[in-house]
Amino acid sequence: MAGTPDDHSAAKWLALIGGIASVLSILAWLGVSNAAELKDLLADSPPSGSSPAPYTSSPAAPIPDDSDTSEWSTDESDPEPSTPTPDATEEAFAAISAGDCLAVHDTGRGGTTSIDWSVDVPPDPVSCAGEQTRVQVTATDTGCPTGYGKSYWSYRSATTGSTTKLCLTRIYHANYCVLGQQSGDSISLGLMTAVACRREPVPAPYNQIMHITGVYRAPAGADANSCRRVAGDQTRYWAALVDDGATLLCTTIYQGG
Repeated sequence: MAGTPDDHSAAKWLALIGGIASVLSILAWLGVSNAAELKDLLADSPPSGSSPAPYTSSPAAPIPDDSDTSEWSTDESDPEPSTPTPDATEEAFAAISAGDCLAVHDTGRGGTTSIDWSVDVPPDPVSCAGEQTRVQVTATDTGCPTGYGKSYWSYRSATTGSTTKLCLTRIYHANYCVLGQQSGDSISLGLMTAVACRREPVPAPYNQIMHITGVYRAPAGADANSCRRVAGDQTRYWAALVDDGATLLCTTIYQGG
C-alpha cells in the first residue's frame, strides 16, 4: 500500500536531521565548534594528493644482527708496546768478559783525581800478549779491587737505567811512556795513563813524560835502586810497585826529541 505525502515528508525531515547530527558528530570529533573553526581547519589541511613533509630523525647506529657481527665490528687490537732502541754502548760493555785485554788508557785530561778514557765505547778485545794492550779486564759488574795500576770503567745506560762496570789492571810495556807529575825531586806516576814518547805539552796537572825502562818481577825490598841495569848505572829512576807489589815498574824522565 502506497504511503501518504505526509509520510514522505516526515521521512525526509528525519533523514535531514540524521545527516545534520552526523555532521555535528564529525565536527565535534575534529574539535570544531563553529563554522569559523571549520574554515581554518580546511585552510590548514594539505592539498589532496600531496605528501606530508618528510620526517628526518637523528641518525642512529644500526644494531648488528647477533648472527653476523663481522660487518659492524672493528679490528682495533691493543697496540704493540714500543720496544726501546737498544743502547749500543751498553751492549759493547756487556760484550766484554773477564780476561779480555783492551787497547784503552787514561789520557790524563781528567787530572789525577778522575780518569778520561781514550775511547767512549769499549773496542774489540786484543791479544793480551800484544804491545797494543793497555789494560786487562779482571772482573765485571762487581766491586773492583783498588791499588797501584788498578781502576775501573763503568757506564750507566739512560735507556735501561742499568750500570755496567769493568774492573781493569794496567799492562805495561818497556820503551813506552806514561805521564808524571813532578814536584821537586818527587814524581808521581799516572799509572793508568799512556802517552806518545815525544816532547809535547801534556795535560795539567801532569808536567812530565816518563819513559818506561823496564817491567820486572819485583825482588824483595824493591825500590828505584832495583831499576839499575848495570853496575855503576847513574841514571835517575822513579819506580812504582804494581800488581799488588808483584811487579816493579821502572821509569826515567823522557829525554827524546
